[in-house]
Amino acid sequence: MRVLLYTCMVFIYQAQIFSQVTYEAANSGNWNFTTTWMGGIVPPTSNSTNDVIILMQGADKNIFLNGSIIITNSYSYSFMLNSGLLEIYGNVEINSSCNLTTQGSGNIKIYGDLILNNANITCSKPIEVFGNVTITGSGTVNINGGPFIVHGNYTSNADINIFPDAVFAVAGSFEGHLANYNGDGNLYVGSGNYNLLPPVPPEAICTPGYSGPNTSSQCPIGDFIDLANREPAIYATYFGSTTLTLYQLTYTINCNVATITLSGSQVGVNYELYRNGVYYSQTQAGTGNPLNYVVNTNGNYTIKAVSGTLWRYMSGVAVISLGTMPTITSITHGSRCGAGTVTLEAQANPPTATIYWYTQISGGSSVGTGNTFITPYLTSTTYYYVEAQTPPNCVSPRPQVNATIHEVPLANPITHD
Repeated sequence: MRVLLYTCMVFIYQAQIFSQVTYEAANSGNWNFTTTWMGGIVPPTSNSTNDVIILMQGADKNIFLNGSIIITNSYSYSFMLNSGLLEIYGNVEINSSCNLTTQGSGNIKIYGDLILNNANITCSKPIEVFGNVTITGSGTVNINGGPFIVHGNYTSNADINIFPDAVFAVAGSFEGHLANYNGDGNLYVGSGNYNLLPPVPPEAICTPGYSGPNTSSQCPIGDFIDLANREPAIYATYFGSTTLTLYQLTYTINCNVATITLSGSQVGVNYELYRNGVYYSQTQAGTGNPLNYVVNTNGNYTIKAVSGTLWRYMSGVAVISLGTMPTITSITHGSRCGAGTVTLEAQANPPTATIYWYTQISGGSSVGTGNTFITPYLTSTTYYYVEAQTPPNCVSPRPQVNATIHEVPLANPITHD
């Protein structure tokens, strides 16, 4: 009993000093099952009162999480993936410090966004993100193998070190600081849109006269070449076959509905829509013309061309953030006796919606904004119409609000006999 008590006291003392809990994978399976983790304790996916380390080591295990990891407090949350595959079907957002390491046979796939602050990433084995990557604060991204694959956009303040033969591939746009860039490393930006934050390492500066497709406001880069030519095996693994024509993806958002457009298509090829890396149950056959897809769920959308065993992701990602249709929840009519101004009121849901006043039930220009509207000088009853707007392009119907002018009664003359 004394030995056991002493051991417990030492454990508690260490926990108070280091405030760190390591959750080690025991078996393949669902993240939320107790059988997946040593000791049967499931790691938190939201704020905890300790620093957290997710550890996968030993024999390869495949673990999946149907959901997001959101950490908003000051405790760190880190991943040490020495073996196996961790798949997260959601976003990973860690506002405190984070160390993300893939080495040995360990790798991670995130079917959503990766949002980090003060992060240190060591990518010796694959890291694949199907949404966007945003890294703020200080930190480093060391790619000494990888590849590090981003199917969306990449934005980071962290120092990026790309070592010889390592691959960093971004299908969308890229903004970051290359602290160390060896000429044998590969930085690929599929959209052709990138911005290198200064200072730029001399290895990245192109030779005079370079006229490649990629430019930057800081400097041109000679090594932003087609990954399909430089690393065909890696390109084929993550982006598909160059046998299929590459078309561009664009999108428009109209409140709570978005339209995704593919600039072209090939007859005999099917085009599948994916949301956060997961098939979205929409497939269209190529017609030789552009294709349109309508979606009503937030997420990062990509389109995958498929022809038999051949496949290829089309260029670009649609980052869809839909709005909510506002409503006018109450109106207050106004009236007065005789000519003059009238005060009208309206309330909307959500309360942050902007309220506009009109003199017609549809179209036209607004004559006022805000919950309260004071009419101009009126000599007769006038009808106004009020609507609520929220981004992007969300507009409510317009109910009628009455500004009533009552006639001033005429006093009967008083006569005396």
